[in-house]
Amino acid sequence: MSASGRKCTDPRFRRWLAPYELGLLEEGEREAFRNHLLQCDFCHAELYAMEPIMDLLRAKREAALASRRRAFLFRMRVALFAERGRAIRWVASILMAVSAGLAAFFWLRAPEKPPEVPHIASPKQASPSAPRSSLSAEEIARLRSAGTREAIDRARSAYEKGDFVRAVELLMPIARLEPENAEAHFWLGASWLQLNRPQEAIAPLRRAVQLSLGVEQERGRYYLALAYARAGYRDEAIRELETLIAENGLYRAEAEQAKRQLLRSGTVK
Repeated sequence: MSASGRKCTDPRFRRWLAPYELGLLEEGEREAFRNHLLQCDFCHAELYAMEPIMDLLRAKREAALASRRRAFLFRMRVALFAERGRAIRWVASILMAVSAGLAAFFWLRAPEKPPEVPHIASPKQASPSAPRSSLSAEEIARLRSAGTREAIDRARSAYEKGDFVRAVELLMPIARLEPENAEAHFWLGASWLQLNRPQEAIAPLRRAVQLSLGVEQERGRYYLALAYARAGYRDEAIRELETLIAENGLYRAEAEQAKRQLLRSGTVK
C-alpha cells in the first residue's frame, strides 16, 4: 500500500471503511485500521467523504436504538403494572377471605340471648292451673325414635309467640325422656316462669345450670335467680346473682340490677 497512492490495494481495509465509521469493528481491527489510515491517503480521503452519510446512518442507528430502548422500557412498565395489579388483586382476595372468616367466627361466637322475661306479678297472685302434657302415647313414641330436636323447636316457637302453656306441654315429656337435655330443661323452666309459676320453674332451671357451660349456664343461672326471687327464696336468689356478678359475664349488668331491686323491695319484677 502506498502512502500517496490514489487507490488502496488492500481490499480488507476498503471493506472496513463503513464498519469502522459505524463502530462495528473489534478493538484489534479498529487499531489495525487506524494504523492503515496513517499510511493510506485513499482510505483517509474515503473516510472523510463518507462522513455525511455516516452521520446520517449513525443518527438513524441511534434513533432506532432509542426507539428500541423506549419500547423495552414501555414493555417493562406494562409488565410491572400487570404484576402489581395481580399482587393487589391477590392481597384483596386474601383480605376478603380473612374478613369473611372473621365475620363468620364472631357470628358463630356471638352468644344467643333469650327473649327478656317481661314483668311477672308477685307469687301471691292466683296462678293458672298447671299445663299437662298433651302429647299422646304415639307422639311420645315418635319422640323416642326420631329425636327431640323438632319438638324443642316447636316449643321455642310457641314460647316466642307467647304461648307458654303449649311450650310447657311440649317440653315436659322431652325433659322426662332426656334428663340430660339442658336446652329442654331451660326452656321448660323459662316457660314456667312466664306463667308465673316460679316454684315449678326452679327444678328445671337448676338442672339446666348443672348441665350447661359458658353463656348457656349464665343464662340458666340468671333465670334461676329470678325464679328463686319470685318464689320467695331471697337468700338463694342473692347467691345466684352474686355468682353471676363474680363471673363478670354476659349477664352481670342484669344480675347487679336484679340484686339491687331484690335488696330494696324484696322481690324482682
